[in-house]
Amino acid sequence: MMRLSKENSTYTFSAEHPPALRIRPGETVVFETWDAIDDQIHSDEDSASKIDLSHVNAATGPVYVEGAKPGDTLVAEILDIQPWNWGAALIIPGFGFLQDTIPGPYTKVFQLEPDGTMRFGDKIRLPLKPMIGTIGVAPLEAITTLSSGPHGGNLDTTDIKVGCKVYLPVFVEGALFGVGDVHATMGDGEVCGTGIECGAEVTIRLDLRQDLSIQRPRLESPTEIMTIASSEEGLEAAIRIALQDMIEWLQQDKGLSPEEAYVLVSIAGDVRIGQIVDPAVTVRVAVPKAVFVA
Repeated sequence: MMRLSKENSTYTFSAEHPPALRIRPGETVVFETWDAIDDQIHSDEDSASKIDLSHVNAATGPVYVEGAKPGDTLVAEILDIQPWNWGAALIIPGFGFLQDTIPGPYTKVFQLEPDGTMRFGDKIRLPLKPMIGTIGVAPLEAITTLSSGPHGGNLDTTDIKVGCKVYLPVFVEGALFGVGDVHATMGDGEVCGTGIECGAEVTIRLDLRQDLSIQRPRLESPTEIMTIASSEEGLEAAIRIALQDMIEWLQQDKGLSPEEAYVLVSIAGDVRIGQIVDPAVTVRVAVPKAVFVA
């Protein structure tokens, strides 16, 4: 098992970054990650308005996977997430779904309690639900780690957690994989612009599927299959893309007609919001594996 320090991190997904590590398909890497605000916040008195936004959402990497070529699919299996014992949630001026009415700044630092929860005031306890916000590969043209697209990126999707496999289309030789922006817990939507942002150690097995070619990220959990789509044109556009991707997946893998797949998603699947605060909003469409009997 190899380890990659958080000192090897970037603020864009780009084919121009030299590899921080080279591995063979099937190997496992422990990624040390910064919190999304690059350790700039340590107390409630640290103002969210003073954050240097040129140093946020770092992705540890990139990792070059030997043999990965455009048209292949990289499979990132999340084996473990060990978050720091503290984190911060913020309202950063200019960010958040209600920035026009609750503009901030606001900072709240959380500490891990002996019972394994984080305390929010005297009457609220938050269980840890660690998940990865940013995970992706290099696209053909560089893109900030704050946004998302077919390459993955800042997906902020709560299902990207231990036990999940993330399928990513490969656009450049070696794939150039990176990961960061772990949350100790986060709600769907990430409506104020942050979860509980924390650094972490993330253990991921990276493998290669040369028999599978996809256009956008897919997820597989022990109980569901999911398509993910991001769009700067809004929630409706992202839903349409993710839904069409799921219908195509069900046609190819399950032999359903477009009509059958469409109806199946309607009666058994879910459309879930990933986040609605980044430059490109993110949604996922999920179908339970249990409905398939053969």
